Amino acid sequence: MAYTDHLADATRFLDSGIPRHSLALVYGRRRIGKSTLLSRLARERRGFYWEATRADTAVHLARLGTALGEQLGTGPLQLASWEDALTRLLRWGAEGNRPVVLDEFGYLLDAEPALDSIVATVLGPARRSEPAGTRLVLCGSAMALMRHLTGGHAPLRGRAGLELLMHPMDDREAAVLHRTTDDLPLAARLYAVIGGVAGYATDMVDDDLPSSARDFARWVTTRVLSPAATLHHEASTLLAEDPTLAAASQPLHHSLLAVIANGAVTAGTMANALRRQVAALDPALKRLVAAGFVVRHEDPLRGRRPLYALADPFLQFHYAVLEPHGMLLRERPLRDTWEQRLAPVFDARVRGPVFEEQARAWVRRHAAIATIGGPAEFVGPSSVKVDGVEHQLDVVAAAAAPHSTEPMHRTVVAIGEAKCGELVGETRLRHLERARAALGANAAGARLLLFAPRFTPALRALAERRGDVELVDLPRLYTGD
Repeated sequence: MAYTDHLADATRFLDSGIPRHSLALVYGRRRIGKSTLLSRLARERRGFYWEATRADTAVHLARLGTALGEQLGTGPLQLASWEDALTRLLRWGAEGNRPVVLDEFGYLLDAEPALDSIVATVLGPARRSEPAGTRLVLCGSAMALMRHLTGGHAPLRGRAGLELLMHPMDDREAAVLHRTTDDLPLAARLYAVIGGVAGYATDMVDDDLPSSARDFARWVTTRVLSPAATLHHEASTLLAEDPTLAAASQPLHHSLLAVIANGAVTAGTMANALRRQVAALDPALKRLVAAGFVVRHEDPLRGRRPLYALADPFLQFHYAVLEPHGMLLRERPLRDTWEQRLAPVFDARVRGPVFEEQARAWVRRHAAIATIGGPAEFVGPSSVKVDGVEHQLDVVAAAAAPHSTEPMHRTVVAIGEAKCGELVGETRLRHLERARAALGANAAGARLLLFAPRFTPALRALAERRGDVELVDLPRLYTGD
């Protein structure tokens, strides 16, 4: 989902017009723009926005009373309890269906574990006779904690009119933010480092972004690789800030992220890399998925064979480049270390996986039905045996079988390869043709998709003559369908 979709969802909730108080939960990874979006909406609608910090309940209530008093022009308010505070906020918001945003709700809940029950009480049927219409928004960055607020038998289950999980910007939106729409090779390289996290392109690099491909080495060494750079320590900080991860084994979480970033993308290969049993890793892996650090990709063609990936490019960069080479970065000249040692690692371990996910996202979000030859209801990576050797397929798009829910019965509408750093020619096409044949009758009509910055003239000429081959270069990836 794109950032513009998040804005549309939030606006729709605020404009719903229902004549009672309504609740929204907004959550997502840190620094993706949640607070910016919500504070802007509150300001535009003359609502109330307040961001909590780590503190005790008494401090929270005192600070909230001061902020609300400033909003009302009355001076600091003495708030006796959270029920008193929420009652006053809802009563004030009801005067004009105004939004009331409590940001960093996780900090409030840490200090007052019963706060979700108090919110449920003030929104409950017993209060329906009071003036209503406030749009109460609870926002947080601890994703598993925020999801839990409406799960199972939680007090707020069934209370939320909107539960918005915000994601970073996609590659197209990121290119606009990064000011790289006129230099797509640079756009792809920059996206492979900081992804679409708004804060990584603004405050955390002091609004300094590379101005050209030649400037990229200067930027990445000073703004990311340098131990003095804010981004250098960001991944470790993210894990430490999430209460669902901080309470468990930090070394195991970091180890899982590291082996995934370096090619162990199944539960079995992770277990082998860490010399543990799969069952012993499963709880930690599930926590990382729930917290938004790891993405589980279901194989479109095989059940119960998920592949795992890190959730955004920066995590991939951290665990493939920064974390394994920390000593080099501390002891050797940064520019030389980047150009001689780390740039090839970046190309192989970061740009490659990130470009593959960009290709899958393009098929899911942007590709026309005519391009891929059918509805892409299931999109993901898969594999196939060609002449007895297992080959990875970066992109598989499949349509549901009309009379079966089994993945093996789905119709394969397209398969593809994504190569970010090579001039792609007919050899790659022949490889895809063999893979299509090995998939059998269900893939007989599958389109063949090749994603790359450059293609040979011979391959372009061949693709123009054939109706089953689609070449997706950077302009098409970023602007076409």
